Amino acid sequence: MLAKVKEILQPKTDKHDEYLKTMIPLLTEFVSDKCNQEFSLEYNMPAGIILFIAKACEFNMGSSTIRSRTTGNVSYSYNTELPESVIKLLRPYKRLRFV
Repeated sequence: MLAKVKEILQPKTDKHDEYLKTMIPLLTEFVSDKCNQEFSLEYNMPAGIILFIAKACEFNMGSSTIRSRTTGNVSYSYNTELPESVIKLLRPYKRLRFV
């Protein structure tokens, strides 16, 4: 899985191996919770899920978009939410959960 994510993000990931090794399992768990189905790193994961994980890592590695800036006493506010364009990659894999 690490190799696939690095392929998608090349050349941006040359120095981020440890970060990716930490984030890939966390994002896999996030995807499992969000989609109401179990995804595992040991089995072939759908391409859309791999793309989501790569794009989420890329977003988190980059400098987040500044949402607001104050110049008096310097204050910055960053947008740390994943963009909708990344989240929508999970839509085909979501299962309904009946309570």
